Amino acid sequence: MSMPTTDQIAAEFSALNLQWKHALTSLGEHYLHRLLFSYFSGAGPKEKARVELNAILSGLIPGFGTIESHTMSDINRIIEQQKRDLEAKLARISGNDLAAMIAERRSHETRIEAIDARLRQLCGDLGIDVGLGASPREDRRPKLSDSELDAKILEVLRNAPKGLSQVGISEAVGVSYGAVVKWLKENPDKVRAEGERRGRRVYLR
Repeated sequence: MSMPTTDQIAAEFSALNLQWKHALTSLGEHYLHRLLFSYFSGAGPKEKARVELNAILSGLIPGFGTIESHTMSDINRIIEQQKRDLEAKLARISGNDLAAMIAERRSHETRIEAIDARLRQLCGDLGIDVGLGASPREDRRPKLSDSELDAKILEVLRNAPKGLSQVGISEAVGVSYGAVVKWLKENPDKVRAEGERRGRRVYLR
């Protein structure tokens, strides 16, 4: 199993952030608490409420089990504890520590890639193989003309209204990271970029 890139790790944290925020909102929704009251008070169809509550709560609370094994007081306490846990997790990944770690890892990743490129060059000159293999972003890629590269980059950005990272463009187009950086520098009138270094996201103007 290969080590994930910094962009992949950052994307995973972003997905978790959205997931936890959604769960936190769902746990506080009036509909859930009205359904709980209906189930325990017998004010509505009990079986329908039971099935729906088990589906909702087991999806939002890890290890919840089933509603039949809890009192309403138990469930309210469990919901409040889960909300506190989610708030604590969101605070941790929304703080500066995570952003700093991602930036530091990306910086080291860039340095390692540059060193590996030099090592691969040395190995090629010596006719040896120490296991680094070919450059994942620069070898085994078809050579595109300037007009082909221009058309392909604009096409992938046109299909990405939320933008793409420079690495994402490289992978989507099938060219080296360096070629993407060079194209971006030469075409500031066609795109805009937000962010720093490889964490930048690129959008069509």
